[in-house]
Amino acid sequence: MSKLVTIAVPVYKRLDYVVDALKSIAAQDYPDIELILSDNGENGTKVRELAEQWYPRPYRFRQNPTTVPLPQHYNQLIEAATGEYFAFLDYDDMLSPNYVSDLVRIMEARPDVAVALARVDVVDTSGQFLRSSSAKIPEFMTGPDFIRTWTEYGFESYATVLGRTTYVKEDGGHPNIPGGTHTDDAILIKLCLRGSVAISQRCSFRWRYSPVSFGWSLKCASLAEDTRLYLRFLDEDPAIRRYAAKEPEQWAAIKPHLSRLGWQTYLERWQGMYQAQAPFLRWVQGGFAMPWIPEYYKGVGSTLRWGLHERAVRLAKKIWPVTPKASCTHGTGDDSKPFES
Repeated sequence: MSKLVTIAVPVYKRLDYVVDALKSIAAQDYPDIELILSDNGENGTKVRELAEQWYPRPYRFRQNPTTVPLPQHYNQLIEAATGEYFAFLDYDDMLSPNYVSDLVRIMEARPDVAVALARVDVVDTSGQFLRSSSAKIPEFMTGPDFIRTWTEYGFESYATVLGRTTYVKEDGGHPNIPGGTHTDDAILIKLCLRGSVAISQRCSFRWRYSPVSFGWSLKCASLAEDTRLYLRFLDEDPAIRRYAAKEPEQWAAIKPHLSRLGWQTYLERWQGMYQAQAPFLRWVQGGFAMPWIPEYYKGVGSTLRWGLHERAVRLAKKIWPVTPKASCTHGTGDDSKPFES
């Protein structure tokens, strides 16, 4: 008899892609799946009606009377899981039909594997294929080795991985990070500290690339708070502290990689979209929202120097606009005229 696998689908307000997620779970070629569909968006009967129409297998439905914070909702689903294996699937993502069967087969054959990942196929909002993660990654890696190569193989999302349910529950699930930034990473990190990682190219997690799923809708102050809490999680989470006490040298070697994962994400968005969107002084203030990390503040200093230079140039052009003149002759040495190039 095959082992039961729990797939938890958390839903908030947007329901436009829920049907695609449900169809991809219904199409799995693995027989024993426990779908838990959970409405955290006060959507009335809409979510259940979608399941009744589009999901022909048995499933469990739950609904929060009022919306709870994202980490609390996700931990409700972890607590409710009864399968041997567990995976989240966000409402706007999808799985290849052999996702569960292929990853379960690997984990059943290798008891040392704590978590299994599929190839990540990135699709656009209409579901059209864009790109895949690298096929060059080894099929098996130790957890610490996977952490060291976290960003090297083109995995753009770790929202859906298949882990051993016992480990996920024992390690406390999602940390209390209100905006949800890095909470998926936190689950994977703790599983990596439990054992080996398996990566299959034969099945895929189809991640829908959109501003909402990528976190572009999160305000700068919220992302800063999430990032600070993530960095604190690396120091204070009980499961991580147990590992650090057991393997101090190993943890000292991999922690900088995980810390950089947090602050570099914030730095890149602060340098890019937040600089373009936020009022200048608020943007400058946002640069100093991280604790003291020398490498981070080196990046902030460089960006601020360039940003201040660009702002000074724009201001100068407003105060001393250059007015072309037909009679202008360059190189006259007449210092009484405005500089013209």
